[in-house]
Amino acid sequence: MKMQHAISSWRGWLPLAAALLAARAAGASEHSIDQHQPADPGGMVEIIDVAGSVTVSGWDRPEVAVTGDAGDQVERVDLTSSGNRTTVRVIVRGGSRLGDDGAAKLNIRVPARSSVNVSLVSADLKLSGVSGAQQIRTVSGEITSEGGGAARITTVSGDVHLSVPDVTTAEIETMSGNVTVTGAGDTVAITTVSGDGHLVLGRLHSLRLRTVSGDFRIGARLEPAAAFEAESISGKLQVELSGAPAAQFDAQSLSGDIHNCTPPDAIKAQRGPGTHLSFGTGDGKGQVRLSSNSGDIDLCVK
Repeated sequence: MKMQHAISSWRGWLPLAAALLAARAAGASEHSIDQHQPADPGGMVEIIDVAGSVTVSGWDRPEVAVTGDAGDQVERVDLTSSGNRTTVRVIVRGGSRLGDDGAAKLNIRVPARSSVNVSLVSADLKLSGVSGAQQIRTVSGEITSEGGGAARITTVSGDVHLSVPDVTTAEIETMSGNVTVTGAGDTVAITTVSGDGHLVLGRLHSLRLRTVSGDFRIGARLEPAAAFEAESISGKLQVELSGAPAAQFDAQSLSGDIHNCTPPDAIKAQRGPGTHLSFGTGDGKGQVRLSSNSGDIDLCVK
């Protein structure tokens, strides 16, 4: 039921993606873009694009600058501002299919303290040097984000590479795509359907991982009384927790082995399938729960 709820959360945004993909056509020849708009240094920048690539980077100017090339199927690029919100929107000609030659390849400079809201279809995103919150939604496109504040990322068919400060919270939902996270702490929530993951996290207060099909490697330190929960339907979980966390540990695998790098060892069920491991360290105020229906669990507490 948890996975069904995660998958159903895509339905609200997929119609938008379909509408963006439908708005395509052939038209004028390729042309260059060079636009500038004054912007709130701590405001919101919204970016909407269909096909191509978008590179977003922060700078110390109170303006948004959009440069790059627009293909022959792009009618125009609108750069507008209202209040503390600045919007970059790629407008394509309605009618036919967009190919790489007809797409927009944009470089967007924004005030470094901006927050960003990005919606892309068939376009890759690179984001760096922006300290505000980031909300990113993509269909068929790779996301690479370095720096920034609290991150909320939703993607269908695309890898996610997120590198942020250790104090930054992160929420990631993917359908068919690998996930790599470096940094991030406090609260991290990841839901995936088909995709491997490598998480090198900071000091955690809470982690919730749900994966249907994919192997995950996780390294982190735990805050006192932290809640750490990782669940895999079909995939291997490798978890390494440093800093001698004080917690109660509970791991179970229905069809797979459990390996603990220090005593105690896991116990196989005497009747029926399954392996279980349970022990505590320190005052045990934290909670670590690991489960896999079909896959091994490797745990190491240092």
